[in-house]
Amino acid sequence: MGDPIDLGPARVAELDADDMLGAIAGLPRQLTAGYAAARARLAGGFGQAGAAAPLARPTGLAVCGMGGSAIGGDLVLACVPDIPVPATVVRGYELPVWVGPRTLVVAVSCSGDTEETLSCAAAALARGCRPVCVTSGGRLSALAVEHALPLIAIPGGQQPRASVGYLSAPLLAVLETAGMCAAVQTDLDEAVQLLRTGATELAPEAGQTAEPAKALARTLHGRQAVVYGAGLTVPAARRWKGQINENAKAPSFWNELPELDHNELMGWTSLPELTAATVAVFLEDAASDERLLRRADLTAVEIEALGVTVARVQARGSSRLARLFSLVQLGDYVSFYLALLYGVDPTPVKAIQDFKARLAGAAGG
Repeated sequence: MGDPIDLGPARVAELDADDMLGAIAGLPRQLTAGYAAARARLAGGFGQAGAAAPLARPTGLAVCGMGGSAIGGDLVLACVPDIPVPATVVRGYELPVWVGPRTLVVAVSCSGDTEETLSCAAAALARGCRPVCVTSGGRLSALAVEHALPLIAIPGGQQPRASVGYLSAPLLAVLETAGMCAAVQTDLDEAVQLLRTGATELAPEAGQTAEPAKALARTLHGRQAVVYGAGLTVPAARRWKGQINENAKAPSFWNELPELDHNELMGWTSLPELTAATVAVFLEDAASDERLLRRADLTAVEIEALGVTVARVQARGSSRLARLFSLVQLGDYVSFYLALLYGVDPTPVKAIQDFKARLAGAAGG
C-alpha cells in the first residue's frame, strides 16, 4: 500500500473549490446568527403589519421541508422532547389530516423553491393556517409577502445542508415564541461554545485533535456506511447518512434502535461479501435510556461478530442541544474528509440537480 492520502490544508485547497469546509466550521456562528435574527423578527409574535395575531395555544406542530431544509426540524424536535402537542416533520407534498387552523405550520426551504414545501404551505393556507416561512427567497418568500405571513429570512447562496445552523435555530425561536418550549438561550450558548472548540480541534491543520474525524473517514473509505442512532441521536444518524451521500458522493444508509433489532439484524447474516465491505457507525448518548444503551452494546457486538466493522461515537456536552449538535458537527467533518479521500469537491450535487431538471421538464411537458 502507498502512503495515506494527506487530509491537510493542501488537499483542501486542491478540492474544496466552493468552501464547504467554511460552512462546516461556521456551524456555531450560523446557530447564533440564525437564532438572534429569528428572535428579533418574531419579537412581536407571529404577526406582520396587518396580519392576524399569533395562535395563543397551537394544537399541533408541522415542520415542512425536504433534504437539508428538513433536518433542522428533526434536530430541534429531538432537542425539545416535551412539546405538549402532536409534532412532526413533513417530507412530501401532503400535510397530515390533523393539520387545521390552530396548527403551527413552519415551511422551511433554503432556496424557497422546493416544490413539496410550497405544496404544503399552500395546503396550510387553504386549511386556515398561517405558516411561518423560513427561506432565503424564491417562491416561498413571495408567498409570505403576498399573504402577510411571518417570514424569517436566512442567507442564500449555499447548499441547504451547508446552512443547517440557519435552518435549525429559527425553529427554536419559533417554539419559544409560541410558548411550546422553555427558554433555550443557556443550552444554545453551551452548544455554540462546544462547537467552536470542535471547529478548532477538527480542522485540517489541527493535527492529533482532528484524528477522530480523519481516522473514521479512513475507516469508511471504500466501504458502505450504515449509521445507527437511538433516542436523541436518531436525527444525527439521518444527517450523517445525507452528508456522506452529498459531500462524499458515496452510498450510506441509516436506521434506529430498537427498530433495527427487529429486522435489519437479520440482513447481516447471509451476504458475507457485503458485510465485510460495510462499516456500522453507532451514534451514542451516555444520557440515553438504559435500555437503549444496553441494546446498542449488544447490537454492536452481534453485528461485529458477523463481520461488520463497527465504530462507536459518543455525544459530547451537557444539554440535549449540545450533545446532538456535537454529533452533527463530527459527522460533517467525517463526510468532508471522506470527500477528500475520494478526490471529489464536496459541494456540487450534479446528480440531484440533473434529476430536478428532468422532473421539472416532465412536469412542464
